[in-house]
Amino acid sequence: MATNYVHDRYLDPEERYEVFTVKAAERPHLISWTPHDASSQKHVMHVDANDEVKNTSDACGDNHNPQSPLSPSEGDQLPPPLTDGCDLPGWRSQRIAPCMNNASNSIESVLEGTLNVGFGSTLYRRESQFPFICSDTALSVPRDATNTSTQHKQQSTIATDVSIWWHSAKQRLSSMQPPPERDAPVVHHSDVSVLVDYTSQEITRKVTLFSVKYEMTNRPVKILGATQGWEAMPCYEKDTEEVDEANPTVDSDTREEWADVGDKSSLFTAGGRGGWTFANFVSRFGNVRFRFSDQHGEMISFNTYAKYITSDGIVDDSPLGIYDSEFGDDLPTSVLLSEYSVPSCFSPDLFDMMDASLHIKEAISEDGSSDNNGVGDEEDSITTQSTESPRPPYRWVLIGPERSGTGMHVDPLWTNAWVTVLQGLKRWLLFPKETPYEMIGMISGRPQIPSSIWFREYYDKVTSSSWPEQYRPVEVLQYPGETVYVPAGWPHLVLNLELTVAVTHNYAAEFGPFERMWQDVANDEPDFALRWYSGLKQAGRDDLADVAPAKVVQQFESMNRIGKE
Repeated sequence: MATNYVHDRYLDPEERYEVFTVKAAERPHLISWTPHDASSQKHVMHVDANDEVKNTSDACGDNHNPQSPLSPSEGDQLPPPLTDGCDLPGWRSQRIAPCMNNASNSIESVLEGTLNVGFGSTLYRRESQFPFICSDTALSVPRDATNTSTQHKQQSTIATDVSIWWHSAKQRLSSMQPPPERDAPVVHHSDVSVLVDYTSQEITRKVTLFSVKYEMTNRPVKILGATQGWEAMPCYEKDTEEVDEANPTVDSDTREEWADVGDKSSLFTAGGRGGWTFANFVSRFGNVRFRFSDQHGEMISFNTYAKYITSDGIVDDSPLGIYDSEFGDDLPTSVLLSEYSVPSCFSPDLFDMMDASLHIKEAISEDGSSDNNGVGDEEDSITTQSTESPRPPYRWVLIGPERSGTGMHVDPLWTNAWVTVLQGLKRWLLFPKETPYEMIGMISGRPQIPSSIWFREYYDKVTSSSWPEQYRPVEVLQYPGETVYVPAGWPHLVLNLELTVAVTHNYAAEFGPFERMWQDVANDEPDFALRWYSGLKQAGRDDLADVAPAKVVQQFESMNRIGKE
């Protein structure tokens, strides 16, 4: 069986530029970041009578809390960038990544693997430019010098030394189970997939027990056993024969083991065999380009990404993570869609009912503008224009190393979601939908706070006894094979504690805040709203179509009227 060693795989200059391009699109506010920004820019926040949070400073990237002692201290200069022009020092400005002080007796363990910047690029580096070596002056500053209580000192132990923050935080967040008051309920997939009678508008039909207990109540839950029968699920047994029997379609001769920079651990497999381990993705799709966001279309090959997470990604505060909503749409990744299935406990996805054949016509007036309702006066309507409106993105493959993750957000269109981990470990915080966004770092007009930085700055606050009980988060530590259900409207964020591979779907359920979902669909996806409305009508679900906002109904009726003329 072939073994590839990461330290033999280098980012060449072209690949470094590709990574730079993705980073620039992902967080454009960090392109022009300089070490001076950390000390010169201040965020002054105040709340007016209407509780509207306002920002009186210019945007300053990811330095969201300049008062935090874990932010670079004033005058503490980061190393200069690489002279190849592909370095973005703002991506390590918060010193989240592991680093070491100059007094360390051993540098070998830290430098091992971090020279993977390519044969040519090594000519551009000097020892003083390594971003993971920091001075002693940046260490050992308490979060709150005014609080000297024993409890606070214990809570702050993971934050007193810049150089060891991530190591200590990772250990704490990986080993500490959520306390009972914050822990999500745990159910087994087979138990909540049973069908029960549900009566609505004097009509009784069968729905799953999960729909009644969790979709209707709109509460998060962890589900066990949902990956039964998935080829995507790796086997973590030590017996090789058991692995081959569990994944007969994965030929052991084609498997490719990867070792991390230490050669003795299993960074790319986490001890798993077969299925969707990172190692198997490299072996199967190394030359395939994957997307990183629906907000921009930048892509890099999986081979390049593997090199990135073992080189530049080691020192990034929050490394790049793959969020590809187009996986499976074409060859060669289309096979992935047959290697997992939507857990049967969830209610049917109502977005599947959209009328894909609906021909949407938009009336165009003589001046080239379109009527807001899609209908122009008969005199002014001189032509029609067909607009394609595919279903909004709803499935993603999620891949990222430790410290990557998804910052605080609410899922689009107020849909529900499920996320299944196949390799790695995730830490979740989910907040009730009534939680004021500004309290949890979702500030209008400000860049999203990367999850690693959010955990450093907010975690102790939102999990303290002083946090309002009505906004108490649900906390989840998610292992391989486990599925997390994210209810509609709940702000949440996820931090990867290990190299993680996961799959997720968003779906529209008829239970929960359905009217709010319709409002978001009508406002954010107007063409799809028309297709969905038509599809619901054709499927005989008038009870769901009638909840649509009036503007959707009016536009649909106007389109039909124009089509008949």
